[in-house]
Amino acid sequence: MSAKSPINLQLKSFARFDEAMAMCDLLHNETGAEYTVISDDHLGFTIKRNQENKVNEHEKSVVMDNGNPLEKRSYRQSFRGFLEHFSELTLGIFLAASPYTVIAWIFSVLNIQVMPEWFNLHASGELVSMVGYILMLYGLRFIYSYFARKLFIEDEFVLSKKGIIAQDHIQIRYVDIKTVGIRQTIIERLLGIGTLHLASAGTNGEVDIIFDNLISPAYMRNRVQKLIEKTQSNSRR
Repeated sequence: MSAKSPINLQLKSFARFDEAMAMCDLLHNETGAEYTVISDDHLGFTIKRNQENKVNEHEKSVVMDNGNPLEKRSYRQSFRGFLEHFSELTLGIFLAASPYTVIAWIFSVLNIQVMPEWFNLHASGELVSMVGYILMLYGLRFIYSYFARKLFIEDEFVLSKKGIIAQDHIQIRYVDIKTVGIRQTIIERLLGIGTLHLASAGTNGEVDIIFDNLISPAYMRNRVQKLIEKTQSNSRR
């Protein structure tokens, strides 16, 4: 790099394009991350880390610290919270695959030794199978719920997205959050999941964001509270 060219190390700005490229190569060799050169009308050229690397960092596997997720910014519902749906799906498959076995069990429980003349075994078997298929479809609704809902925890706000094609977005800035709470049933505590409640200051106590089946809800509550405190501390400066 030429000593005659001014370099603002704080802003990572360079007067010449080749000097900015040289710095990109140096940073790549030192950190392993890719950097690119962008033009700046006032500074000349500025280096910037590629957005792809930032996305990959957010999407990579969750780093664990004492069993708590760290660094991840986007969250989906945990599969642990869909046990009810899995039970419905399993029962539906059994009813559809073995309807006559189910009918035999019903007769055994009711202690019916002789099949009544009015009873149509074939029609009853088809009815049980149909109930099984309906139950299977009803149980598969967890797939939509998993892909349709997502929670984002950013530096300045929390964002909830719901829907695949038509979407509802609810965003609350940390400075506007009034209460942060969690709710867990006994089973949810055993599974390590729960529901996160976020209420903003402008809704008279009404909950603005409710995200259920969230892993480590107590940790998530503490994380949001720390971000709120950080935002409040920065606003006082």
